[in-house]
This record gives sequence, C-alpha cells and structure tokens, in this order.
Amino acid sequence: MTIKKGLEIFCGVTVLAICLLIIFTTNIKTLHALRSINARFLIFSLVLICLSWCFDVLRLKVLTKAVGVRIPFMYGTKAILSYTFLSNITPSSAGGEPILFYMLNQKGITFGKASAIAFLRTMITMIFFAIGGPIIIYFHRELLSSVGLKMAFDYVAIFLAVTVMFFAYLYFAPHSARRGLDLLFNYFEKFAFFKGKSSRLKHSLLHVVDEFKSSLKEFLQGERWRLILVVFYTALMIASQFLVAPMILKGLGCDVKILSTFEVQGVLNFMLYYVPTPGGSGISEGLGYALFAPLVPSHVLGIFLVIWKFLTNYVWTIVGGLIIVKSIGMKHLEDITKEKRNVEKDGESISN
Repeated sequence: MTIKKGLEIFCGVTVLAICLLIIFTTNIKTLHALRSINARFLIFSLVLICLSWCFDVLRLKVLTKAVGVRIPFMYGTKAILSYTFLSNITPSSAGGEPILFYMLNQKGITFGKASAIAFLRTMITMIFFAIGGPIIIYFHRELLSSVGLKMAFDYVAIFLAVTVMFFAYLYFAPHSARRGLDLLFNYFEKFAFFKGKSSRLKHSLLHVVDEFKSSLKEFLQGERWRLILVVFYTALMIASQFLVAPMILKGLGCDVKILSTFEVQGVLNFMLYYVPTPGGSGISEGLGYALFAPLVPSHVLGIFLVIWKFLTNYVWTIVGGLIIVKSIGMKHLEDITKEKRNVEKDGESISN
C-alpha cells in the first residue's frame, strides 16, 4: 500500500467514524455538557499526552545509548512523531519502522542496530498489552458484554497465542523450526496463490526472530539496567496515556473510576492487534464505543471518544505528518519506504 493510499483510507475512515459517533450520540444534553466542560481537565489531558511522548523519547534514548549513540531529545521527538504518522496510516501500524530506521541511521546507527532498536521497542510495548488484556478479562468478563466484543477478543487472543507459540518455537528450537519451515513453505509453493510469495514470507519470519534474538542478547549481555529502565519508561508512557480518558470524562462532568478506564483501555489496546485498517481507524472508535458504553452516559459517549481520540491520536498524526513534510518531504519518504522493501528483497535473494 502506498503512503498516499494509506493516508486517504485513514482520513476517510476516521471522518466517517467521527460523523457516525456525533450523529448517533448527540442531543441537547450533549450540547449542555460541551458548554459546561471544564477546560482545566483538557489542558491537563494535553500535558499527560506530552508526558507520554517524553517517556517514549526517553526509552528511545536509552536504547540508542546502549548501541553507543546519543541522540538529542528534540531529534528523538521528531523520530517518534514521524514514526507515529506512518504507523497510523498503514495497516497493523507496520509502516512506521522504515522512517525510524532512516532517522536513526542519520545519527550514525547502522540499519541492523536500528532495526533491533525498533523491534525491541515494539515488543516491550506489545508484551504489556498481551499479558494485561487477558488478565483483565479473566477478572472482568463483563467487559465483553456483547457477542461482537467476545468474537473480536477471541480472534485476537487466538492469533496472538499462535504467534507467541510460533515465535517461541523459532527462538528456542531454531534448527528444527527452520527445517519445518522449509517443508511447510515448499508445500505452499505448489499452490498458485503462494507461488513466489512463500520464500519471502519465510525469510521475513526468520529475519524477525534472528533480529529479536540478537537485540535481546545485546541488551542482556550489556548493562541490564538499561532494559529495566526501558520497561519502566514504557509503563510510565502507558500510564500517562491511560490517564487522559478519565481526565476528559471528569471535564465533561462524568465521575468514572480511574481503574475502570484503565481496564477498558488495556482490553481495547489488546484487541487492536491484527487490525487491518490503517492505524486501526474506524475499528478503534467502534471498539471504544462498545467498551466505554457501560461506564459513560450515552449523551456524552460520542463526544468523549472524539475528544479522546483527537488528543491521543489524531493531533499527533497531523504533527508527525507536518514534521515529515518539512524535514524529509513526501517524495523522499516514498523513496525511503521503497528502499526498505528493496533491502528486504535483496536480503532474501542473498539468503536463497
């Protein structure tokens, strides 16, 4: 998918979701809640989001320092926001890595180490939600109040469990796994749909596992406190993001328990894995509506979701896009993403 196409889909789906939320949830009570909104809580929410970005940049600085490179805080902020822009306009947030590789490489970090940094950063965040989501549901089954939510949760849980077991097998039994993959993908080559694609998929899977092993080994063999510090910053980043929702609700006059909003957001982030739309647009609003509905009055729910998504997602996607346009340019960005794909293909042909 091209950057332009992803941006069009993201904007289209996002605008449609916002319109539907406003149309079906707005009434006289909603307008009254908006008129009486406490702006101090909105400002505090914005401060929390900025803190969240700061913690994200700080963990990036720790990861880059581990490979012997110091990056300025402002440069790290540009890198993270640029990454956010591309992640939000690509399916499953997969498009942010090429720009992060490029910006780290501009500071002297090799593409191999930049790839390891990006992968470890993503994995640590994913582990929080992969563990937290099922634990929350185990103690609060009532969060999956509808058949649709149960199906979505089960879909993600099954795929995530299969993914974890598969990568664990590749990690702990690499020789046996490689032989099994050769047999499996050779079998897939018999089918017209997989013709010419299976070898690339196999190479990508093995490359990801090798990348994770090497990066994790590098951090564990070095100063382990760095890895602990990255986990700590990740926890602070997530907590700052999660505090935004109860602050907005408080500003709208809704007294909701902070812990309840944390539980909802933990499940929501878990369920957004494997989402096919760019940045989870449309689906994240729908799931957010279903999960927050038991906590938030119906006349406030739609406008709360719009404000919440704007502060935590939309505005930073816009800022990230402006940073890319000013510092890199969209044409150069297209070249960077194409170069990343060509490098992967070259690596595949060499390995074969």
